[in-house]
Amino acid sequence: VAGCASGDDGEPFALGSWQRVEPGGATSCARGGAYAYWLRKGDPKKLVVYFQGGGGCFDEETCVEGSPWFDDRIDPEDDPASQAGMLALDDAANPFRDWSFVSIPSCTGDVHTGDARVDYGSVVVEQRGWQNAHAALERAFDEFEPDVVLVTGCSAGSVGSAWHVEDVIRAWPDARVTQVGDSLAYLFHRPIRLTEWGTNKHFPSFFRVGEARWTMEQFITRMTRAYPDVTFARFNHVQDNVQRQFYEAVGGDSREFAPRLRAIERRLKRLDNYRSYLACGFDHCAFPLPEFTSLVVDGVRLSDWVEDLAEGRDVDCPS
Repeated sequence: VAGCASGDDGEPFALGSWQRVEPGGATSCARGGAYAYWLRKGDPKKLVVYFQGGGGCFDEETCVEGSPWFDDRIDPEDDPASQAGMLALDDAANPFRDWSFVSIPSCTGDVHTGDARVDYGSVVVEQRGWQNAHAALERAFDEFEPDVVLVTGCSAGSVGSAWHVEDVIRAWPDARVTQVGDSLAYLFHRPIRLTEWGTNKHFPSFFRVGEARWTMEQFITRMTRAYPDVTFARFNHVQDNVQRQFYEAVGGDSREFAPRLRAIERRLKRLDNYRSYLACGFDHCAFPLPEFTSLVVDGVRLSDWVEDLAEGRDVDCPS
């Protein structure tokens, strides 16, 4: 996609195509393969930092070669040019089609937070999601000077968007930053630790819990209180089949997922700078799919809701 457009101030700017970048260095995919991310130059004042989904690897069964539980390499399917929704730059219905982008794939099964070589029985995995994300963000910090930033992602990428948003806020202190997680329940039958992944090496400053167990509800609550001038949000399908599958895989009863998610949303919505969009159904993710511009709940189109959040307009919580 190439061409030209004009920003809110009427100044024209060039619309570039997706550029693949292999940063090398400490970055790595799960089996040692090369890592890559993508940049796209559009509106110089508006940037989407998009963390791609990629599943999870947490034991021998889920981490074995050929596992359907996570993506362990960078391949053509990771190219955002082949994706839809907010990544479809030629879709007139996509409100982000003219924005600049950094698209950060996942190939380590650690929700963009790991920093360890992990031995799962017969399987050894490089879970270096933190290094991979950090490399892409450092390039973005050098490349762009935006006024408006949307930090988002689908599935594992939704966790990454919440985990790394503090770095974005600090890198561009004068920009309006908004974080929205797509399919961000990250809900399990008991609190989690993630120390095996090395995640605890890189906790954000507001969440230094060491090796203690924690929940995403606790994380979001502390995040909103640490940055009261930033809006944080999440989108979920209440019966999300993929998230329910992970809930069950670590020992929970998947029938508990929906009622627990609803209860958590009721509590989180008491926070002044938190918003949510909760849809019926069993689907997983919407932002990189056609559903992004077609889904309507309570008369609110999902893509309009995300655009309003990114542009700093107040929104309700469709449910």
